[in-house]
Amino acid sequence: MTPDDTAQNAVLAGLSESPFARLRALLDTPSTQSEHISLAVGSPRHKPPQFALDCLTDNLASYGDYPPINGIDSWQIAARDWLARRFGLAPEIYGAPHQVLPATGTREALFLAAQIAPDGPDKKFMAMPNPFYQLYAAAALSAGATPLYMNAVAETGFLPDPSSLSDDTLDQMRAVFMCSPANPQGAIADWAYLDQWLARAEKHNFLLIMDECYIDIFDRIYEASPPVSALNVAAKRPEGLKNLMVFHSLSKRSSLPGLRSGLSVGGENLMAQFLKLRMLAAPQSPIAAQKAAALCWADDDHVQENRSLYQAKIDLAENVFGANYGFYRPEGGFFLWLNVGDSEAVTKLLWEKGGIRVLPGTYLSAYLGAEAKGENPGAGYIRVALVGDMAEMKLALPRMHDILSAEGIK
Repeated sequence: MTPDDTAQNAVLAGLSESPFARLRALLDTPSTQSEHISLAVGSPRHKPPQFALDCLTDNLASYGDYPPINGIDSWQIAARDWLARRFGLAPEIYGAPHQVLPATGTREALFLAAQIAPDGPDKKFMAMPNPFYQLYAAAALSAGATPLYMNAVAETGFLPDPSSLSDDTLDQMRAVFMCSPANPQGAIADWAYLDQWLARAEKHNFLLIMDECYIDIFDRIYEASPPVSALNVAAKRPEGLKNLMVFHSLSKRSSLPGLRSGLSVGGENLMAQFLKLRMLAAPQSPIAAQKAAALCWADDDHVQENRSLYQAKIDLAENVFGANYGFYRPEGGFFLWLNVGDSEAVTKLLWEKGGIRVLPGTYLSAYLGAEAKGENPGAGYIRVALVGDMAEMKLALPRMHDILSAEGIK
C-alpha cells in the first residue's frame, strides 16, 4: 500500500490548515530585528487575578477526584448569579438544573453545540460570519453540515446581514454561529440585530449559537450601558431561549486562557441534549478550576481593571495610527482590524523589517466561490492582537506605522 492509498477521514480532508500553521509557513524568512514581538495570537497576557491562582494552589488535592460534569455547587451559584447581575436576567429563564453548565473553554462547548443542532433530510447548512473563528467551520463539517459563509464587512457594520439569506436557505439551516463582540473586527450586535436572528431561528427552526466570550471586553463608550447578550433579547420573546445557546469564557474576561473554563446556557430542551452529549463525550472541568472560576464569576473589579488596560492600548493605537489603514476603535474585544491592501505581503513585510508578527486577515476568511468572484473579505486586512503590556505596545505599534509609512501604505 502506498501512502496515497492509506485511509483518510473525509471531514479532516475538508478542513483548512490552522491560521497559525499557515502563518509559520509564511514567515519562514529571517527578520532583520533581533527583538521579536508577537501580535498574532489572541491569548491574553494580562496578569490573572491572584485570588484565582491561590485557589488553584489551595485545591491541588481535588485533582484526585472526578469532577461533576454539571458543575459543583459554588460554580453553579456564581455562574447563575453573574448571568443575573451582568445581564439583568430573571433566574427563572435558565432555572432548570441543567440549563447552565461549565465547559472546558468555549472552544470545546461551541464544537459540541453544533453536534446537537436540528437535522433531517432537508437540513444541511450551518452559517457563520466571514471572517470567522475557524472552529465554527470545523464544528459544522464534523456535524455533517455544509458551512455557509456570510460576509461581515465594513458595508454591513462588520456583522453579517440577516436579510442576505433567503427563506429557502434558512429552511435548510441547522445552525448559525454568531460572535459578539466580533472576532476579529470588534463589532457589537445590538438588540434589534439579535432580535432579527432569533426571529429567523424560531421561524425556520435552527439553532442560534452565540459566542460571547469577548462580551466583557468593550470600549469605554459602553461603560454606562454594557453590551447586551442574546439572552436579554430571547428573554423578551415568546419562545424564550428555545432556539438559543450562548457561550461565555474566563479566557478573556479574567485573562485566564489556560484555565480552560467556560459557561454554557440555553433553552431547556437544548441544554438537556447538550448535557447528554457532554456526559458521554466531553471532559469535565477539574474541581480546582471550577472553584477558581466561581471566584472569578463572582468578582467584577478585576474585570474592570482588565478592560481599562485594553482601552489604554486602543488609545495608544489611535494616537499612533490616526486615520491610516482604515483605523477605527473596536467596540469590543482586543483586536485591531487594519486595512493594508495585501494582508500576506504586509504580514511578511512587518516580520522581515520589524520582527513583528501579525495575522493575515485572509487566513481568517473563506473564499466565497464563483458567484462572488473568489472574494475573500479578509484579504486586505491584518489582525493585530493588543494582548501584551503597554511597554510592548509602545515598541510595536510605532514600529509598525514607520514600516508601513515607508512603503507608502496608508
